[in-house]
Amino acid sequence: MQYLGHLFTLAQLGVNLWGLMLVTGLYWRNRWFAFAAGPLFGVTMAYAIECHHGLGPSLPGLGLASSVLSVAIIGASLSVWEPSWLGPRAKAVIADWRSEFAPGRLMGCFGVFGAIFLYAMVWRFTYPDINGSSEKIADFSFICSYYTGKTIPVPDVWLYPYLSTQYYSFQHYGAALMGRLLVIPPGTAYNIGFCLLIALGGTAFSGAVFMVARKTWVRALVIAGFVLGGMGTSLFVHLTDRNVSPWTSMRFIGSAPMDKAPVGLWLKAYQSKYPHMELPGEPFSYSIQLGDYHAPLSGYYLMGVCAMAMLLWSGFRQRRYAVVAGGTLTWTLLANPWVLPLQAIGVLAWLLASHRDWRRLVPSVLAGAAIIWLAAWVYLTVFTTSAAGYHTSFRMVAWRQHTPPLEFLLFMLPTIGLTTLALASGTAQGVRLGMLWLLFLVFTEFFYVKDIYSGEFERFNTTLKWWPWVAAGALMTLGPVVLEHARSRWVRIAGMAFCLYPCFNAYDLWKPLWYGPKDSAGKLEGTHYLTKDEFPRLMLGRLKVERPGVVVERPDKEGGFVDSSVIPLFAGQRMWLGWFDHEMLWRAYREDIRRRHDRLFRLFDGEMPDAGRWLLAQGIDYVLWYRAGDTPVLWDKVNATMGPRFIWCDILTYPDGRRVGFWERKPAAGR
Repeated sequence: MQYLGHLFTLAQLGVNLWGLMLVTGLYWRNRWFAFAAGPLFGVTMAYAIECHHGLGPSLPGLGLASSVLSVAIIGASLSVWEPSWLGPRAKAVIADWRSEFAPGRLMGCFGVFGAIFLYAMVWRFTYPDINGSSEKIADFSFICSYYTGKTIPVPDVWLYPYLSTQYYSFQHYGAALMGRLLVIPPGTAYNIGFCLLIALGGTAFSGAVFMVARKTWVRALVIAGFVLGGMGTSLFVHLTDRNVSPWTSMRFIGSAPMDKAPVGLWLKAYQSKYPHMELPGEPFSYSIQLGDYHAPLSGYYLMGVCAMAMLLWSGFRQRRYAVVAGGTLTWTLLANPWVLPLQAIGVLAWLLASHRDWRRLVPSVLAGAAIIWLAAWVYLTVFTTSAAGYHTSFRMVAWRQHTPPLEFLLFMLPTIGLTTLALASGTAQGVRLGMLWLLFLVFTEFFYVKDIYSGEFERFNTTLKWWPWVAAGALMTLGPVVLEHARSRWVRIAGMAFCLYPCFNAYDLWKPLWYGPKDSAGKLEGTHYLTKDEFPRLMLGRLKVERPGVVVERPDKEGGFVDSSVIPLFAGQRMWLGWFDHEMLWRAYREDIRRRHDRLFRLFDGEMPDAGRWLLAQGIDYVLWYRAGDTPVLWDKVNATMGPRFIWCDILTYPDGRRVGFWERKPAAGR
């Protein structure tokens, strides 16, 4: 029965996406652009409203109204009826709109979107757990924060009583908004929202490709390279490593073992001549396999939307498209500021290439950036203030920190190859684009964003996010030019090889998809890895029906990337402290967060006298007891410290004394 519910949810989502596309298409008259950008406009409007007044945790009425309106506008697009009071100009607009969005013409964008969505869903359906193996739980915490429906900035569900002002979480708001409209649990919203963002990113990328490529095989090859392709080491890594996985290729420079003779051992000896640096790159295909609802996904999406806006400006010279191109700068700041320098360089290069129209373009681009900033200024004001505490800076790469030349060539091989071929294409457009992406390659090797990491990890976050973005952008723009417009046949053949080569990454993706454990398959709420054990299952079920409050549970020494600090989130509760390593990172390493972690250890070890009084002062409502370290002996010690203000709520006690339950603040014990 749960699958019937999921199918209905997906059908309702599809209807609303179609409706958003049609509404957007009334002004931006291109089906690819309207389909990709429609959700972006809709989420931005809701975000602007909730920056001033939160709409609440559940929005079934708004979701129903949106679905009904979508059905109505879909019907209007399919009919031939026209109100008699419409004038000739309005009738012409409606006729053009119906022509552009006729079902037959929508098959391309619907087909691409559906295929990419289903591919992403295969991964999330097979491996839906929201666990501590990567950033899933941290990303989930932002979605849960927005699930509160409070006015933005919303409460941070991982650090009571503070607000969530520390992260670029626009895409997480989008997933939460979708879940609130469709009335689905936050875990399900995470998994469906992930698939939706992957599909929108793929559709935006594909829309730009469809606008410049005319041959079906060219379109298919370039899109496959984006969705399935890896970095330049995708096939080569099989010559250097004995046990190859998607991770091995992504972490080739710095972490790959290179233990396979003779190529691996030779390359390892070559690498040892240079200072050791960790220089990874997570391509779009790896992000799909990993399943993290992380910020780089928005970077690809906004790049595609921006590219389509630029192409449509070139075709129609309408300022509305330049406005959207400018808006992507602020959207990037909201969703993934790591690639803001790259996005800004791309927009600036476009303005320089279109310098003859600068009087129309520059004001439009600035207006677009300003409009989105105004829509989100409430959050941007506090976020930019909080970001000042990160002490990040823009720096040049020190000579000893440069990438070993051969490894840079291997890792970025398809991008370097396409750039070289574009310069040799014999077309003015190819040369200009080749120069642009050559600039990007040089820029990513000579500049980086200085963050908290140092030593061999100095450039870690920068290359992780910059190199895949550059690879995707080069494939999107150079692939069609080289494959279709290059004058020399050898250039086109070589271009085909450079586009096809990364697709061998599909083999490395297939192995974990096929052979990995599938005990959680189909359980889209993401909790099965927890609820398969009795104590967490009982705790989650009980917390869901308790009044909302603030929760603490036994902490882990690791402070992050563990399967903890998540059951209260699935239950709709807030936590006094989540992963403390992440909260410290996000909040400029405040000492009070470290102290919170230490105090929780004292609390759960029974070493805090009059713990009940301290809990009352901190505003904590529930003290959970269900984890592996919660022993019967410790229960006696902790219970003795609780005092009269907290009462024990027993869920289950075994004959050997093991318990699952929680201490709850007495209703009379106010904050």
